[in-house]
Amino acid sequence: MSRRLAALNRAIVLVLGLALIGCAAYALAWNLGVTAIRDLVARYDREAVVAVPTWTWWPWLLAGVLVAALVFGIVLLSLDLTRRRPHPVRIVDPESGLSVAIDLGALADGIAGELREFPEVRSVRARALVDRGLPTLSLVVNAHAGIDILAFTARAEETAAWIAATVQDADVATQVRLHLDPADHHPSPAEEEPATH
Repeated sequence: MSRRLAALNRAIVLVLGLALIGCAAYALAWNLGVTAIRDLVARYDREAVVAVPTWTWWPWLLAGVLVAALVFGIVLLSLDLTRRRPHPVRIVDPESGLSVAIDLGALADGIAGELREFPEVRSVRARALVDRGLPTLSLVVNAHAGIDILAFTARAEETAAWIAATVQDADVATQVRLHLDPADHHPSPAEEEPATH
Protein backbone atom coordinates (compact mmCIF):
# COMPACT_ATOMS: atom_id res chain seq x y z
CA MET A 1 0.00 0.00 0.00
CA SER A 2 1.39 3.40 -0.97
CA ARG A 3 1.48 6.37 1.36
CA ARG A 4 -1.15 8.18 -0.69
CA LEU A 5 -3.49 5.20 -0.51
CA ALA A 6 -2.90 4.87 3.24
CA ALA A 7 -3.68 8.58 3.66
CA LEU A 8 -6.87 8.15 1.59
CA ASN A 9 -7.97 5.25 3.80
CA ARG A 10 -7.37 7.29 6.94
CA ALA A 11 -9.28 10.25 5.49
CA ILE A 12 -12.27 8.04 4.62
CA VAL A 13 -12.31 6.51 8.10
CA LEU A 14 -12.06 10.00 9.64
CA VAL A 15 -14.99 11.35 7.62
CA LEU A 16 -17.17 8.32 8.33
CA GLY A 17 -16.24 8.41 12.01
CA LEU A 18 -17.12 12.09 12.33
CA ALA A 19 -20.41 11.52 10.50
CA LEU A 20 -21.36 8.67 12.84
CA ILE A 21 -20.37 10.71 15.89
CA GLY A 22 -22.50 13.59 14.61
CA CYS A 23 -25.53 11.34 14.07
CA ALA A 24 -25.11 9.77 17.50
CA ALA A 25 -24.78 13.20 19.16
CA TYR A 26 -27.89 14.42 17.32
CA ALA A 27 -29.94 11.41 18.45
CA LEU A 28 -28.63 11.66 22.01
CA ALA A 29 -29.44 15.37 22.17
CA TRP A 30 -32.98 14.65 20.97
CA ASN A 31 -33.38 11.91 23.56
CA LEU A 32 -32.13 14.23 26.32
CA GLY A 33 -34.56 16.93 25.25
CA VAL A 34 -32.03 19.57 24.21
CA THR A 35 -34.07 22.66 23.30
CA ALA A 36 -32.04 23.67 20.25
CA ILE A 37 -32.36 20.20 18.69
CA ARG A 38 -36.09 19.97 19.50
CA ASP A 39 -36.66 23.40 17.91
CA LEU A 40 -34.69 22.36 14.85
CA VAL A 41 -36.73 19.17 14.40
CA ALA A 42 -39.96 21.15 14.91
CA ARG A 43 -39.13 23.23 11.81
CA TYR A 44 -39.12 20.18 9.52
CA ASP A 45 -41.96 19.91 7.03
CA ARG A 46 -43.13 16.48 8.13
CA GLU A 47 -45.52 16.01 5.23
CA ALA A 48 -42.74 16.68 2.71
CA VAL A 49 -40.34 14.35 4.52
CA VAL A 50 -42.91 11.54 4.69
CA ALA A 51 -43.75 12.02 0.99
CA VAL A 52 -40.14 11.67 -0.22
CA PRO A 53 -40.21 7.83 -0.59
CA THR A 54 -43.33 8.11 -2.78
CA TRP A 55 -41.60 10.26 -5.40
CA THR A 56 -40.65 8.59 -8.69
CA TRP A 57 -36.96 9.51 -8.45
CA TRP A 58 -36.49 8.04 -4.96
CA PRO A 59 -35.86 4.40 -6.06
CA TRP A 60 -33.42 5.61 -8.73
CA LEU A 61 -31.57 7.67 -6.15
CA LEU A 62 -31.24 4.68 -3.81
CA ALA A 63 -30.10 2.46 -6.70
CA GLY A 64 -27.52 5.06 -7.77
CA VAL A 65 -26.15 5.39 -4.24
CA LEU A 66 -25.94 1.60 -3.92
CA VAL A 67 -24.08 1.18 -7.22
CA ALA A 68 -21.71 4.06 -6.45
CA ALA A 69 -20.96 2.66 -2.99
CA LEU A 70 -20.31 -0.84 -4.38
CA VAL A 71 -18.01 0.43 -7.13
CA PHE A 72 -16.11 2.69 -4.75
CA GLY A 73 -15.75 -0.08 -2.16
CA ILE A 74 -14.56 -2.67 -4.70
CA VAL A 75 -12.04 -0.28 -6.27
CA LEU A 76 -10.68 0.79 -2.88
CA LEU A 77 -10.48 -2.82 -1.66
CA SER A 78 -8.67 -3.93 -4.81
CA LEU A 79 -6.17 -1.09 -4.43
CA ASP A 80 -5.62 -1.99 -0.77
CA LEU A 81 -5.03 -5.67 -1.52
CA THR A 82 -2.84 -5.16 -4.57
CA ARG A 83 0.86 -5.04 -3.81
CA ARG A 84 2.82 -3.39 -6.58
CA ARG A 85 6.16 -4.80 -7.63
CA PRO A 86 9.00 -2.32 -7.23
CA HIS A 87 11.05 -1.10 -10.16
CA PRO A 88 14.64 -2.30 -10.51
CA VAL A 89 17.08 -0.33 -8.39
CA ARG A 90 19.90 1.39 -10.27
CA ILE A 91 23.31 1.71 -8.66
CA VAL A 92 26.37 3.43 -10.10
CA ASP A 93 29.96 2.32 -9.60
CA PRO A 94 31.76 5.46 -8.36
CA GLU A 95 35.04 4.45 -10.00
CA SER A 96 33.93 3.34 -13.46
CA GLY A 97 30.61 5.20 -13.60
CA LEU A 98 28.95 1.97 -14.74
CA SER A 99 25.20 1.82 -14.01
CA VAL A 100 23.71 -1.50 -12.97
CA ALA A 101 20.01 -2.34 -12.50
CA ILE A 102 19.22 -4.75 -9.65
CA ASP A 103 16.03 -6.79 -9.82
CA LEU A 104 14.76 -6.77 -6.23
CA GLY A 105 12.69 -9.90 -6.81
CA ALA A 106 15.80 -11.86 -7.82
CA LEU A 107 17.69 -10.37 -4.88
CA ALA A 108 14.95 -11.50 -2.50
CA ASP A 109 15.07 -15.03 -3.96
CA GLY A 110 18.84 -15.14 -3.47
CA ILE A 111 18.56 -14.05 0.16
CA ALA A 112 15.83 -16.64 0.71
CA GLY A 113 18.16 -19.33 -0.59
CA GLU A 114 20.79 -18.35 1.95
CA LEU A 115 18.34 -18.29 4.86
CA ARG A 116 17.09 -21.77 3.91
CA GLU A 117 20.55 -23.10 4.78
CA PHE A 118 20.21 -21.95 8.39
CA PRO A 119 19.69 -24.87 10.82
CA GLU A 120 16.07 -25.67 11.74
CA VAL A 121 14.66 -23.52 8.90
CA ARG A 122 11.99 -25.43 6.96
CA SER A 123 11.07 -22.94 4.24
CA VAL A 124 11.46 -19.32 3.20
CA ARG A 125 9.01 -17.37 1.06
CA ALA A 126 10.43 -14.24 -0.55
CA ARG A 127 9.00 -11.44 -2.64
CA ALA A 128 9.68 -7.85 -3.56
CA LEU A 129 6.85 -5.36 -3.09
CA VAL A 130 6.05 -1.72 -2.41
CA ASP A 131 4.99 -1.15 1.18
CA ARG A 132 3.80 2.38 2.04
CA GLY A 133 5.66 3.76 -0.94
CA LEU A 134 8.96 2.05 -0.05
CA PRO A 135 10.49 -0.83 -2.06
CA THR A 136 10.66 -3.75 0.35
CA LEU A 137 12.20 -7.21 0.35
CA SER A 138 9.76 -9.35 2.33
CA LEU A 139 11.02 -12.70 3.66
CA VAL A 140 8.75 -15.06 5.60
CA VAL A 141 10.70 -17.81 7.34
CA ASN A 142 9.06 -20.98 8.70
CA ALA A 143 11.22 -22.81 11.20
CA HIS A 144 11.13 -25.51 13.85
CA ALA A 145 10.60 -24.41 17.43
CA GLY A 146 14.14 -25.42 18.38
CA ILE A 147 15.83 -22.80 16.19
CA ASP A 148 18.47 -20.59 17.80
CA ILE A 149 16.55 -17.32 17.64
CA LEU A 150 19.48 -15.13 18.71
CA ALA A 151 21.75 -16.61 16.04
CA PHE A 152 19.00 -16.32 13.42
CA THR A 153 18.37 -12.69 14.37
CA ALA A 154 22.07 -11.96 13.99
CA ARG A 155 22.04 -13.62 10.55
CA ALA A 156 18.97 -11.60 9.53
CA GLU A 157 20.65 -8.36 10.64
CA GLU A 158 23.79 -9.25 8.69
CA THR A 159 21.62 -9.95 5.65
CA ALA A 160 19.83 -6.59 5.97
CA ALA A 161 23.19 -4.79 6.30
CA TRP A 162 24.51 -6.60 3.21
CA ILE A 163 21.41 -5.61 1.22
CA ALA A 164 21.80 -1.97 2.30
CA ALA A 165 25.42 -2.03 1.15
CA THR A 166 24.48 -3.68 -2.14
CA VAL A 167 21.82 -1.14 -3.13
CA GLN A 168 24.00 1.74 -1.92
CA ASP A 169 21.96 4.91 -1.39
CA ALA A 170 18.67 3.48 -2.70
CA ASP A 171 15.83 3.36 -0.17
CA VAL A 172 15.08 -0.35 0.11
CA ALA A 173 13.67 -1.93 3.27
CA THR A 174 14.24 -5.50 4.40
CA GLN A 175 11.50 -7.31 6.28
CA VAL A 176 12.15 -10.72 7.86
CA ARG A 177 9.30 -12.50 9.65
CA LEU A 178 10.00 -15.67 11.60
CA HIS A 179 7.14 -18.15 12.09
CA LEU A 180 7.84 -20.98 14.54
CA ASP A 181 6.19 -24.39 14.59
CA PRO A 182 4.33 -25.28 17.80
CA ALA A 183 6.68 -26.75 20.36
CA ASP A 184 6.22 -30.43 21.22
CA HIS A 185 4.42 -31.01 24.48
CA HIS A 186 6.77 -32.23 27.20
CA PRO A 187 5.05 -33.59 30.33
CA SER A 188 5.90 -31.86 33.56
CA PRO A 189 7.28 -33.87 36.52
CA ALA A 190 3.84 -33.72 38.13
CA GLU A 191 2.35 -35.31 35.01
CA GLU A 192 5.04 -37.98 34.80
CA GLU A 193 4.73 -39.19 38.42
CA PRO A 194 1.58 -41.14 39.28
CA ALA A 195 -0.55 -39.74 42.03
CA THR A 196 -0.18 -41.45 45.41
CA HIS A 197 -2.71 -41.55 48.18
